[in-house]
Amino acid sequence: MRNVERGMFVAAALAALVATGVARADNNPNGMVFRAVGWFKGTGTASGGTVTCSVPTVSSAIQDGFFAMGLWNTYGAQTLFFPDLNNGEANPCGAFMQLQNNLIDQAIQLDHVDVHYKIPGARRFRQFVPARNQFPIACRQLRNETFFIGGIVNPINSTLDTSGSGAPNTTFVQMLPLVTPQLINCLRGQYAPLSTDLYTSLSLVIRATVFGQSDSGDTFKANPISYTLNLRHTCGNGRIDDGEECDPNAPSTCLGVCVVPQGSTTGSCSNNQSRVCRADTDCEGVCFPPNNPTECVCVY
Repeated sequence: MRNVERGMFVAAALAALVATGVARADNNPNGMVFRAVGWFKGTGTASGGTVTCSVPTVSSAIQDGFFAMGLWNTYGAQTLFFPDLNNGEANPCGAFMQLQNNLIDQAIQLDHVDVHYKIPGARRFRQFVPARNQFPIACRQLRNETFFIGGIVNPINSTLDTSGSGAPNTTFVQMLPLVTPQLINCLRGQYAPLSTDLYTSLSLVIRATVFGQSDSGDTFKANPISYTLNLRHTCGNGRIDDGEECDPNAPSTCLGVCVVPQGSTTGSCSNNQSRVCRADTDCEGVCFPPNNPTECVCVY
């Protein structure tokens, strides 16, 4: 009987030890201590082709988390990476992560972000693009990325708002880039050759996990948050979609009229106000076909 009781005691002690180990293995359960609140947009001002972004605040931040852009170009500007402050895409000030520290008396130094990419439904194209685990095999070396970042998130009982976020224990960090040029180029090489009747867009889901270290040296792993980027490839489908100036398989739309003000010898094209003209022939352009950095853009 004593042997049975001793065995039960040992089993209970081992179970308690295992449970303790599990608790210590995660010092940030459910992201309650070091939390990634979500994705937000900042406001921006454009000058000389470059956008300067203002960091969001907790009272003015606009929810982000989804954006659509072209595989080759976005609103006439070549797609290089995301977000891109140097091109005309409509969300250059997106992809700000809001991070929150709920420790008392201890700040958290941001260290790095682990990013994981996947394409839901990638198997639909496996006849043309071999894929495994929801990602093209040819790009598998780019499926995981680590970005090293800097920043401090003050403790919850701090009175200093050093980040300008509007709350002492909150910091906004923009991921530049969230999608690298290498990944854009690889996905373009795999999916851009597909005809538009097979593929018009695909969703790239980006899961980001932030790591930081407290003043005491403890490492904290925030809860993962996801951002979805819709990569579009609609050029050549016979219609003009938003963000396109023309379509090579649609009736010509690169023809304009030269509007010359009375008393002037030069004017501007009706289809391109920035183009100076003397006659209608100056407003005639061609539409670049798909699989080109300037696809579905009128070139004069």
